[in-house]
Amino acid sequence: MVYKLPIFWLKPKNDFVFKFVFGRGTKQSNKLLLALLNDVFNVPKGLSLGIVEITNPLTFQTNVTDQYAILDIRAKVAGFAHVNLEMQRVNQRNIDKRTLYYGAKLFEEQLDKGNEYRDLKKVVTINFLDFSYFTTDMYHSCYRLMEKRTFEPYPDLLQLHFIEMPKFVRQDKENLIHPNDRMAKWIRFLTNEDDARWEEMANQDPIIENAVDMLRTVSMDREARMLAEAREKALKDINSIRGEAMREGKEEGIEEGIKKGIEKGRKEGIKEGIKEGKREIAKKMLMEGADINFIVKMTELTESEVLEMKSELN
Repeated sequence: MVYKLPIFWLKPKNDFVFKFVFGRGTKQSNKLLLALLNDVFNVPKGLSLGIVEITNPLTFQTNVTDQYAILDIRAKVAGFAHVNLEMQRVNQRNIDKRTLYYGAKLFEEQLDKGNEYRDLKKVVTINFLDFSYFTTDMYHSCYRLMEKRTFEPYPDLLQLHFIEMPKFVRQDKENLIHPNDRMAKWIRFLTNEDDARWEEMANQDPIIENAVDMLRTVSMDREARMLAEAREKALKDINSIRGEAMREGKEEGIEEGIKKGIEKGRKEGIKEGIKEGKREIAKKMLMEGADINFIVKMTELTESEVLEMKSELN
């Protein structure tokens, strides 16, 4: 089938577009999210996680220009867990704490519905990062609780996944990604910047073909395009403001350092001036034949300093 193609493709890394593709709550969107989760958790081929229910489906009423707008995807996966997915473009240096908070909220929401503690289901957070954050070379990290001495795992109630896409892109360029890496196709889709490659990617895998089709749909939807572009501008503004704040902070730091340096120099100059004055007084007293101990007492110079001046005068 021949599709009409957009003049300009939106990028899946845009968190509004990401949610349109995977978190809209439609049948096609749910299918894509389920396929993504199966590959994140490496579910054996031929098997699948349960039915996916989006609990916060995308609405076009979201204020995408608000820097605090939350465009995460929250879903219940039958028989498995409550899941939170987020595309994070801007490194606010708090993603480790942020994802813990979101995970805790998913536990809290389960209790708000009248559940008892024993009824709590597993919580999983999945963070797609457009920046490197951890020191490991692995692009996909999964953190769980365990006993620190015996390494015995805590009951599997909380998983924190971080997918650092720049690390994947770098390793992919160096041909270091294993051919059987099931996350590879998804990250190539999410990070693609070359519009000429969408058709090629669609032809390589049926599920990615569905994802590209969804991307084509959002790219050709006038209202969705406007929201995605507004969101992109908001994210750039956040980065710009953050960069300007850092520059101003550095400039203020330099200026403050200069002020402190001048003040320190002034104090040291005064201190040196006072000492030089004492040395002049001591020289005059030596020329008048005053006793060494008396000069030391009156000027607070050391005896060795006074004797050195006496030898200079002789």
